[in-house]
Amino acid sequence: MFTSRDKAEIKLYFDSNNEENQKILDQCPHLYQKYDKDVTINDRINNIEDSEPTIRNGVTFYPPYYLYNSHFMNYYGSYKIPKLNLKTRREILVNPIDGGTVSLDFFELGEFKEDTPTIVINHGLTGGSHERYVQYFAQRAYKEKGFRSVVFNYRGCAGNPITADRAYSAVQLDDIKFVTEYLTKTALPLVKKWFLVGFSLGSAILVNYMAHVGKDSPYLAHVSISNPMNMVECTKNLSSTYFNNLIYNKGLANNLKRLFRKFDGRLDKYATKEQIMAAQTIADFDDLITSKMFGFETAHDYYLAASSSKSIRNLVKPILFINAIDDPIAPTSGFPWKDFKSNPNTILCVSRWGGHLGFISYEDHMSWSDKAAVEYLSTFLDDADNNNNNNSKNE
Repeated sequence: MFTSRDKAEIKLYFDSNNEENQKILDQCPHLYQKYDKDVTINDRINNIEDSEPTIRNGVTFYPPYYLYNSHFMNYYGSYKIPKLNLKTRREILVNPIDGGTVSLDFFELGEFKEDTPTIVINHGLTGGSHERYVQYFAQRAYKEKGFRSVVFNYRGCAGNPITADRAYSAVQLDDIKFVTEYLTKTALPLVKKWFLVGFSLGSAILVNYMAHVGKDSPYLAHVSISNPMNMVECTKNLSSTYFNNLIYNKGLANNLKRLFRKFDGRLDKYATKEQIMAAQTIADFDDLITSKMFGFETAHDYYLAASSSKSIRNLVKPILFINAIDDPIAPTSGFPWKDFKSNPNTILCVSRWGGHLGFISYEDHMSWSDKAAVEYLSTFLDDADNNNNNNSKNE
């Protein structure tokens, strides 16, 4: 550990008038432990107005000494942590709205009961159930509390074919509504406790879904990890340094271009193949394709509509947000701090380090955010759930 204790402190933002928030945090030792200090303006993040936390916290997070740099953290989390290659069972679904194909991958980690509490996972920009961060989370959720996990793979991702003119985006909610209805009413109708977890772009889809359906959502609680909260600020940050632009901005744009090659002539109405291949950044690509595909004039207009920051005050069901200050893709600039501290349904957790979907801890070289997220979701289980889950794990 090469820095002060206060820098490593996990910052928490929530409505202190809601006693349930404190009860939840008291059950989550990786999120909160009592610390008898008062909050001052010196506790702000980069001196941003209103960014002082709700409460001081006894929990600290330190990465391994070689992962203090967020770029190293991101690389390690994406490529160096050992693959799990968890076994899955796939169901392919076609959305009747427009014929688009998505899939659900059920992790086969053990024998589950028909009513086992189940987590639906939204992956990142061009990911799928194969991603390390998805598999490690699912494995921990099962080992710790016996959760069943199923991954929602978007159109064109994880081997899904392109069968419609529309792709996916943070504002395309038809598919998440479709798979949610299928899971809750057809595939697993006896499950009473459903949870939704989103990573990166998947967390933006999650929040926009929550804001859209409100109390009609069947999900009991939610977790958002590395949410690109304010997409306008994300775009600025991706272009802010040579390294950010080269590794993340161009890298993610290239991933999108590879994915959208599957669309062939379906994209001709928006841009030529030459224009698409010439796109150097995510904003370039979104200006050409994403914005037009989903009814916006420009990428900027799409980012304003897609950003989770605009919806925080309107979320009516429980959700935990986990973000890192040093995230080069999803910076904390533009966060609606006041909204987090006034909405009784939200808890925002911010670490000094962690990068984007990293959060590797020096203690065991595993994801601290996974531990915190599973603890949070577990507070919504009761003794009967825990007994049933333990029995299914032992069978």
